[in-house]
Amino acid sequence: MVDRIDPDRIGILGGDNEDIAAFIESDFRIRSGMCPNGCGLLTPNEYGQCCEKCGFSCNTRAELKPQ
Repeated sequence: MVDRIDPDRIGILGGDNEDIAAFIESDFRIRSGMCPNGCGLLTPNEYGQCCEKCGFSCNTRAELKPQ
């Protein structure tokens, strides 16, 4: 199970609570193996994950088991 990051642990220079909430949601989706742009599942690859629909890619692997 992937947990969302505690907002008290995040700070964004020049950002506000909405920016922090957006970062937390994006991070949660990526670590869950989902595209942060809402396209669906990410495809694992040799360096991380990518989205076949929108081209998003990252070097973070999905957390498929409890960490």
